[in-house]
Amino acid sequence: MANRQDPRVLRTRQLIKDAFRDLLRTKGFDSITINDIAQRATINRATFYAHFEDKYSLLEEITEQVIREMIPEQVMNASEFTGEICDQLIALTHRYIEDFYRICRMDSKSMATIVDAKIKKLLQQKIESILLKEDTCQMADRKHTEIMAAMTGSAIYGAAYYWLNEKNTRTDLLADLVRPYVMNGLSRSRMRE
Repeated sequence: MANRQDPRVLRTRQLIKDAFRDLLRTKGFDSITINDIAQRATINRATFYAHFEDKYSLLEEITEQVIREMIPEQVMNASEFTGEICDQLIALTHRYIEDFYRICRMDSKSMATIVDAKIKKLLQQKIESILLKEDTCQMADRKHTEIMAAMTGSAIYGAAYYWLNEKNTRTDLLADLVRPYVMNGLSRSRMRE
């Protein structure tokens, strides 16, 4: 594999990502081929495979990159899972899902499954990292923290996805509905420890 810091490698990877995004706007994920991506990126298939295993790994990387870029600095540096942090995670999850489904043709179950799983995993990781920064007396059991983070991330994702499908656009109302549920769940779980 090529040096990922080499400017030529970075440029080629960006060409591939841009080509893939362009194709997602006009073609269904399932009908996009590596050949399509390579032609649009003005590279050959071998060059594509030097950078990505397949279109699924490309989709995962793009999804992760976009989400990480959307995470506010306050959330990145949070040392406590507060209502405000919860609100920001709800808003960014809703915004990402909305942008993704609006821009991309979502006629592929495999694509939706990959994107949904990646969003949930990244949410869980971010929530878990915040919870682990909190008082270790409250979060002594790592497995318990992982489960709490998974449930919290799933609740946020599920609510944001439902909200989008119901054509609701007011994320402040979504946050007002979800935050108490999430914060109460975390609070009760901590009291049992």
